[in-house]
Amino acid sequence: MEIRRQQPLVEAYHFDQRKEDEQELETRIHIGFTPLKAPSEDYPKENSIIGSRLRYEIVFTQFIIRGAMGQINHIVNRDIQSQEDLTKEEMDELMAPLFDILQRLTYEVTEIITDKPGVNLDFERRE
Repeated sequence: MEIRRQQPLVEAYHFDQRKEDEQELETRIHIGFTPLKAPSEDYPKENSIIGSRLRYEIVFTQFIIRGAMGQINHIVNRDIQSQEDLTKEEMDELMAPLFDILQRLTYEVTEIITDKPGVNLDFERRE
């Protein structure tokens, strides 16, 4: 699958100290894909535009990381009408830059805050 990516957008990235009333929280990661309309009539009909979005709440013992980010992807020579038109491997490929940004941000922020090596996130899919 040939992908032409636009610049990713970090909508929000929050590092919060964990509060007493947040003891029952669990890590949640949501990914989603939305087919988007062509920006003009001149856009190649054989291509598709897919918005990918990552929302996350990653819970650690002493802190929580929350936020959202997205990216617009142009898929060359492929008609994609819904998320169901994508394989697991294609979804992973579309989401890879967003997970990379989340990993990099988390490492840097936790390194600064703790004055120790940062936290490495592991997003390997386990089924």
